[in-house]
Amino acid sequence: MGFSSVTVVLDAALVFSPAVALVVAALAWWRIRRGRSAARAMLDSAADVLAPCTLLPVFALTLFNPGSGGGVVLVPFTGMLGNGLGLTTLYQSGGNIALFVPLGALLPLAYGRRLARWLRVGAAAAALSAGVEILQYALGTGHVASVDDVLLNVAGALLGAGLSWPWWRGGPCHRCSRWCGCPRWTSRSARRAPGGSGRCRRPAGSW
Repeated sequence: MGFSSVTVVLDAALVFSPAVALVVAALAWWRIRRGRSAARAMLDSAADVLAPCTLLPVFALTLFNPGSGGGVVLVPFTGMLGNGLGLTTLYQSGGNIALFVPLGALLPLAYGRRLARWLRVGAAAAALSAGVEILQYALGTGHVASVDDVLLNVAGALLGAGLSWPWWRGGPCHRCSRWCGCPRWTSRSARRAPGGSGRCRRPAGSW
């Protein structure tokens, strides 16, 4: 993964950014028509659209960027320890981590916060990374399909989830299944309390 590849990804991001912004605006408009507040509709729509977009650099740098080697490494840390802790190893490891940071930051905020759990973010990142490694080997891209890459990608996703954690740590409301700002334990205790309705604390129509 050289600097030229990164430049190509940045150029592509600039080219497709207007189309992405248009999709976000259209989805936000649809949600506003359904009664969601403008701010919440825009934030949710941005997360839903940008989360899959974070995979485009991953595909561009791994599947569409031919390498000069190949092979499979199934023993963890073999590649990193075998090459030593030089600048090349640090650069490659840092790149594998950085690739999945945006995905990990957006996954807990997207799709109704269904993935707003550490384990779910890690599992999703592991599945996606393993799929990319399998495709690299199957398509003969010249890249080494390594378990190290999967571990580093998962670490990057969890790092990204940690960066966005203040915005998703409460989780979706158990009563309304939306991101309403009610902590999980609040709605649960309300249901268990005598006479408690367990209803969402957020007023209707304020989405």
